[in-house]
Amino acid sequence: MSDKQKKQFNYAFIETGVFVLIWLIIFLFPLFTNRSSNGELIWTRIAVSWIKTGAFLLVFLLNIYVLIPLLLKKKQYERYVLIILAITPLIICFSLSIESRYSAGRITGMPPMELGPGMPPMELSDKMPAPAGFKLPQKSIESSNEIKFLQNLAIALLVIGTGTAYKVAFFWIEEEKQKKVLQQQVQKNNQHIDDYIYVKSDFKMIQIRISEILYIESANEYIKIYLEKGESITTFMRLKNMETKLPTNQFMRVQRSFIVNLKKIQAVEKNRIFIEQKKFIPIGEQYKENFQQYLGKNFIK
Repeated sequence: MSDKQKKQFNYAFIETGVFVLIWLIIFLFPLFTNRSSNGELIWTRIAVSWIKTGAFLLVFLLNIYVLIPLLLKKKQYERYVLIILAITPLIICFSLSIESRYSAGRITGMPPMELGPGMPPMELSDKMPAPAGFKLPQKSIESSNEIKFLQNLAIALLVIGTGTAYKVAFFWIEEEKQKKVLQQQVQKNNQHIDDYIYVKSDFKMIQIRISEILYIESANEYIKIYLEKGESITTFMRLKNMETKLPTNQFMRVQRSFIVNLKKIQAVEKNRIFIEQKKFIPIGEQYKENFQQYLGKNFIK
């Protein structure tokens, strides 16, 4: 397994663990909120809460692990939205039907009464009034089925939106990381390619490191490349052709016969550029404006 696959596996493992923890807390929450006055658990209410939460969990899992990888990640936005709008109401309706069936099975009328030891209980109708002193559980004012559906649908869409926002942000971060990696690779490749130039001199191809060039001087059909440590190389080439091969952010033509390495400039005095202590290059009138603009951008006041 490669390092990239290991990172993806570790992240997926951590992500799943966080999801499990969040939903476990959500499922445990009704155990603390549905208790009677004497501290006993009201399991009917807890079961109803779990039925609702189960529907939201199903929607969440379907969105995170099925729809987003298959559709949203591939930028099939229309299909993704249509499937979400089609499946979510169906899941909510199914959840509400289970909830209504479960609620209908609860005892709301007169409970069975014991006739005596060893005798079966007497079944009474749930329409019979309760005897004196017996209190029936009061029915809470419940919303209509339409309102319940809309409420649950809104919560389900909120759950979907939260998961989708998280995944979209994650995909965006991953794409930005990949772009940076690609840019770094391109820069390294370009840097590797542009580190050197090759010129023909004395019937040989000579490799010259660009960073070691001080300046280049033209002499009719030849050019002379001055390097650090006092070296120089003469080659048959026009200065214009050499200018096109050099990086424009590092080299500038300052006179009809001279190209200078901007990083090697030590001082500028009037119309002269000092490359080394005893080497200076005149600035031509035709190129003075461009050179002054370069100085203006890099001059610290």
